[in-house]
Amino acid sequence: MVIGEFLDTWPKAVFIVAHLLMLCVGIWAAMTAKRNGVPYANAFWLYVVVHLGFLAYLFDVFALRLSVLLEQMLILVMVLWIVMKGKSGQMPPTNPK
Repeated sequence: MVIGEFLDTWPKAVFIVAHLLMLCVGIWAAMTAKRNGVPYANAFWLYVVVHLGFLAYLFDVFALRLSVLLEQMLILVMVLWIVMKGKSGQMPPTNPK
């Protein structure tokens, strides 16, 4: 048996609910990070798009490989975004309380 194959027996609704919850967490994280002045807060929106991609797969709009490719590309963009922004050598703005 392939590791994780048992997940194929679970109903699609379980995965839809899970990705909807992760989508909500992503929206909350992006908005909270922006409001609190977290450096690179807008990168959280890439996490939101990832879950939209997986929901598109679960609703038979995207193929699984397309959803996974989208996820991996967005993670790559997020990593490059953070690294290239940090490369400027400037300290990120702080949010004094």
